[in-house]
This record gives sequence, C-alpha cells and structure tokens, in this order.
Amino acid sequence: MKQILFSKTLPELEWTQFQAEGYSEPAVGVIHTSDNPAVCGMPIGGIDTGCIDLETDGTLGYCTIFNSHVPRRGPMNLPFLGISIKSESWVLSSQKIHEYASTAPGTTSLRRGQNVQRIYYWGHYPIADLEFDIDAPVSVGMRVWSPFIPGDVAISNTPGAIFEVYLCNTSNSIQNGKLVFSFPGPSPSETNGINNFKHTKVTGSFSGVVVSNENGVEYAIGVADSENINTGGDLGIDGGLWSNIITGLPAEVGQAGASVSVDFQLKENEKKVIRFILAWYSPQWKSGGTPMSESNTFTHKYALRYKNSLEVAQLLAEKHQSILDRIISWQQVIYTENQLPIWLRESLVNILHLITEDSFWAQAKPPIGDWCKSEDGLFGMNECPRGCPQIECIPCSFYGNIPLVYFFPELALSTLRGYKAYQYPDGAAPWIFGGCTSSPPTPPCEMAMPTRGYGHKPQTILDGPCYVDMVDRLWLCSNNDEILREFYESVKKNTQFTMNLRPESGVAGIVSMPSGNNGQDWFESCDLFGIVPHIGGVHLANLRMAERMAEAIGDKEFARQCREWVKQGSEVMEAETWNGEYYDLYSEPETGKKSDTIMGYQLDGEWMSKFHGLSEVFQIDHIKTTLATLKQTNVSKRGGLVFKLKDNKFGTGYWTSSGVHVPGSLMLAMTYMYHGDKEFGLELARRSIHSVVIENRSSWDFPILINSNNGERIWGNDYYQNLMLWSLPAALDGGNLAEPCKSGGLVARITGINLIA
Repeated sequence: MKQILFSKTLPELEWTQFQAEGYSEPAVGVIHTSDNPAVCGMPIGGIDTGCIDLETDGTLGYCTIFNSHVPRRGPMNLPFLGISIKSESWVLSSQKIHEYASTAPGTTSLRRGQNVQRIYYWGHYPIADLEFDIDAPVSVGMRVWSPFIPGDVAISNTPGAIFEVYLCNTSNSIQNGKLVFSFPGPSPSETNGINNFKHTKVTGSFSGVVVSNENGVEYAIGVADSENINTGGDLGIDGGLWSNIITGLPAEVGQAGASVSVDFQLKENEKKVIRFILAWYSPQWKSGGTPMSESNTFTHKYALRYKNSLEVAQLLAEKHQSILDRIISWQQVIYTENQLPIWLRESLVNILHLITEDSFWAQAKPPIGDWCKSEDGLFGMNECPRGCPQIECIPCSFYGNIPLVYFFPELALSTLRGYKAYQYPDGAAPWIFGGCTSSPPTPPCEMAMPTRGYGHKPQTILDGPCYVDMVDRLWLCSNNDEILREFYESVKKNTQFTMNLRPESGVAGIVSMPSGNNGQDWFESCDLFGIVPHIGGVHLANLRMAERMAEAIGDKEFARQCREWVKQGSEVMEAETWNGEYYDLYSEPETGKKSDTIMGYQLDGEWMSKFHGLSEVFQIDHIKTTLATLKQTNVSKRGGLVFKLKDNKFGTGYWTSSGVHVPGSLMLAMTYMYHGDKEFGLELARRSIHSVVIENRSSWDFPILINSNNGERIWGNDYYQNLMLWSLPAALDGGNLAEPCKSGGLVARITGINLIA
C-alpha cells in the first residue's frame, strides 16, 4: 500500500537516512516492524508528565501518566485505534485481538485478517511514526507526539499527546468511513478505588469528552478542528466491539475508559489528517511509588501551568502545528550535523526519551522544606524505575545530567539546590534524595528515605566529586558567576570532607578508600582497599575543579590547598599503583593488599578533568600506556569491560567478568578522543550503542550493563545514566563541555529554535 510518512522499503534494524514527512532534509532513524519489535515502544510524554509506551505492534504498553511509578502499570497491551470503511472494520494493531476477545451481545466476531498485516515503526523521540499494511481501499499512517522542545521547559511540561492519523484514498471511488480512538483511563488503584467517573462532552477548538472522578484524576480525549464526532465507552480488547465500530460505540456508563469516533469521506486520491488529542491530569504523586501507598504526597509542576485536562487539550488543539514544527526543527539540526556519524545523530535524538521515562518535578510545597523556591520546585530523576527506583542517586546524575545542563538548566539548578539543602552538616553530599518505594520518609530528604549508602558500604567516597562536577558543569555552561557564588561554600565544605575521609594515611588518604576501607566505588559490590586509582583520579579531578572555583571567587588559600592536595595525591598514587602497563586496581601499603585486576574505567577522573577543560590528573605517559593496554585487555566487540581479571582473587560482583557498563564505556571512549585517538574512541562508543539499539532492540528500554560475549542485558531498564551520550559531541571536537553551548555550537543551534518560534 502507499507510504504516507516514510518509505516502507527501508532496511530494518540498522541506522539509515531517508526522506520523511515534514522534514526538508533527510532524517536519520532505525526502522522496527511488528515482525522485529522493539523491547519497549517509545514513551509518549514530556518532563514530569509520566508517559505511555507506544508499542511497535500498535498497542499501549507501560503507563505512568496516572502515577503508577513503582511498579509501573502494564504493559497494558491494549489496541487504541480502529478504522471502518463501508461494512468492514480493522484494528490498527498487529496484535490479533480476535483470537482471545469476547464478543459483546448483538455484535459479530471480528473476522480473521482484520488486524493490520504489518506495522513499520520509526521512533524519534518525542515523535513516533507508524505506517500500516492494511487490506483496505485507504492507506493509513500515524504520527504520535508529545510536546518536548529542548530549551523550552514550559511547553515540555505539558501532559498530553497528539495522535495524527493520515488517510489516503487509494481507490477510484469515494470512501466513507469512521476512525475510532479508545482509551482505558486510570485503573482502580490509580484512583484509590473510586470507580465512578463523569463523562462530560465538550466542543470547540477541542471536541470530545472529559472523564473525571472525585479523586481529582482526569483525562480528555477528542479531536482538533471540530470534527463530526461521537463519544462512548472504551472498547478494550473486545473483538466484537471493534468489529462493529461502523454502527456505533459502546455506551458510557460511568466507566474509567472512553472512546471517540470521527466520520470521514475521501474522494479519489484525496488525503486527510485527523488529529486525536489525549490530555491527562493527575496532579499528585506519592513517594511510595503508587497512588495508594502510605507515603509523602507531592504535586506535579505541570499543575501550576494547567488547571485541568481540558485546558491542556485546548492548547494542543490550537497550537499543534507550531509545536510540531518546532520539534521537527530541533531534530533537523541534529540530523543535518554531518560531521557526526548517523548512528550518533539518531541516538542523540532518541536518548532524550529517558527524561520523560524518569523525571519528577515537584512543586515547592510541604513536605519539601521552605528552602525550596517556588520557581524551582524540586526536580529529580528516577535511577531505574523497574529495578532500582530511587530519586537522584548522585552518581547517576553525574553520568546523566549533561543534557539537562544543556537544554533545561532550570532543572539542573533545581536539583543542585536540593543537593545543597540536603548536604550533611559534616559536608558530605547526599547519595540520594530518596528511594521511590521507601516509606515512611525520614529527614533530611523528603522525597523518600535518604541514606548515606548501602548500609555498611556508603558511597560517600565519590558522592562529593559528583556534586562538585555537576556544579562546575552548570557554572561553565551558564557562564554565570552567580551560580559559583551560590554554591561555592557548599562545594568547598564538601571537598574538604572528601579529602579527609582517611586522615590516618596522611597524603595517601587523598586518593584512597575511607578509614577502614568502609566505602565503595560507583562500581559497587566489590571490596577495595587503600589507594584506588579510579577513586584517586576522580578526587584529583574534583580538586582541579575546586581550585578553579576558588581562584574565580578569590579564595587564594583554598586554591593553594587544592593544588597541594593534587600534587601530594598524584605523587603517592603514581608511586604505589603504576605497574608499567596500567594502574593496579588497589594497593594498601600498610597491609600489603594489592590487586592487578584491570579496571577498564580506571581513567574516569582523567575524562572528568579534560571534559571540564582542565589539565591531566594522571601522568601523561602513563595515560598513553594505559589506553594502549586497555585496547588489548578490556576492549570488546560491545565496548569496554568493567573488569579484566588477572589475579583471579578479585570479586567482580554483579558486573561479572564480561560486563560492559554502557555509560562507563562511553566515558572510556571519550578518554581516547581527548588523547588523540578520535577514530578508535568513536568506534568504541558505537559498539556499545549498537549492542543496545540494534542488537538488543532497546532504544527505549536502555540497560546499564550488557554482556560483552553475547550482547544480552545483564541489568537495568530506562537508566538515565545513558544520557552521558550527550557528552560525545564536545569530546569529538576535543573541547570542554561548554563548547557546544557557544554561538554556532550544536546545543546553541538547537535551543536557538526557541528564539525563532
């Protein structure tokens, strides 16, 4: 059948360029089909709105728009769109609902073959384009999208979506028909068991129905442009109901679900676009993860912008074209960045879906303290919603907050103010704002139960450098010294705390585990002792950043102290852990404990320093030798291994001896770039992303750890650490993280779309 949005002849599961509807230049994408589906479909949603996965079989998957976060609701596996022409009906899904659906009284069964034969799916967040193979006289395509525009935090904080259905009459006669959109609404647990819903019909720029209940949860479905519509109850997976949409919709009887139908007529070769709108409004969420949990209650930031779902729907109805044009414009800036390989261009667009999967933005209301400014609220990201649901695990944000700094600095600032407010009296940075399932919360972090780490193994040894790094990022990219003045004393206190965690070891403590080796690296679950180069390098990078801040603020004494710590720590680390080929994993001179296990990411601190435009923290000839060694030992077909065992005495924990930590592998790749091996670094980065996106088909279900032997997922879903990918453009140019923000840079050109709008 005729293509509408993009070609159906494109290769599947590979990065490719092609012409697409609305794009003046070739776009870049990966095509999935219902025969080769993605693990999870692309999420529809924006910042702090929750999201619904749009699956590659044309159904709705996981859903968090009504605040079922832990566990997530779904996957629902529900079709939502159908078409009837004359006496025949089709469900626009490849899922064969007729094989298990009941038949409603007075209807006929949905006959075999009335689902679509195949779906071609191109997800490019926040847009998903679908082409349907359907045995009908009308070709059908669908473009689904939510407002998400880098640089415009307000419009990106809009809880709604547009489902644009493209129709084309391919016959030589007039075709009359009906399109139906069905939505299940909230589940009983999402409304605290209140199941009586009011269905209110509305007309105007948005025509449809608002479904609400006394618990304050509601949504609106309808169409733009005052189409000829009818409303009814939802169709669910009932094949009998779907087969009879030509005759009408099920009755509205106070249920949670609803449907909307639109009549259409198409002349020969005529094209038409019908825009369904879904807007939702569920303003309160619980730190316990579900609406019925006994835990703290927070209010979504979007409830400050919109009064109800109807207001959202009306905005989308009136401004849909201008918003979509802006989305296409910012994507096209990336797609035409020809000095970047096409795999990176495609991935830079799609990786931003992690923001909608994981973001929470609470209004400045109790239980958040009065330190929180109303304009800021408190923004946080959920580490791994289905595996490790905790808000603002600080190493995760260290890896993943760079696109927030680039595109939504208001959110990055809100989070940093949270870290500053929750800083411990001794200077330690908080490890998390709270675990999403923790109940009841305890001070000082209100989002949920805070902790300094995992019981007897806290992560304080690296929490502080994460905090300092993120402050430095925002300061550099904003070019605003007010940021420095606001956070300097907090950074200084934190740095002093970090460098004195092992005072009994003298200067060796600067680059060592805490006293009693009572702590853990980011690469947790592994016992480490004494001087650890991975930790030491990160500490030295912290000191380089703190020194620059101290110089800028005029604190000459602390700048001198930082330089002295760098000199002392570097000398002892080089003397005690360099073995001629690479740095030993650890060395504790007072006990003789030593491990020659090769850590693939031992130079992370070097990347930190170079990414921030600072000088080396390891000896330059040792860096070159280490990178050459790692090529032979830790580099695999799917990226850089976390650990390569030599002494067989080191326990690798869940990282295993074949684990590739995807963001860590990207960091290693960029370290090669910063030290003159751009081509190899780019290839190393590509290997990890290829394994996730192509091999695992997990563009919208990003793991954190994959198996180097077979590419299979070892751990993680929707890990926002992988937003680290947005660090690559700066590293490829050999510049610091702020370079893309300067006039003419990639970030500046993307955000410049807002100045034109």
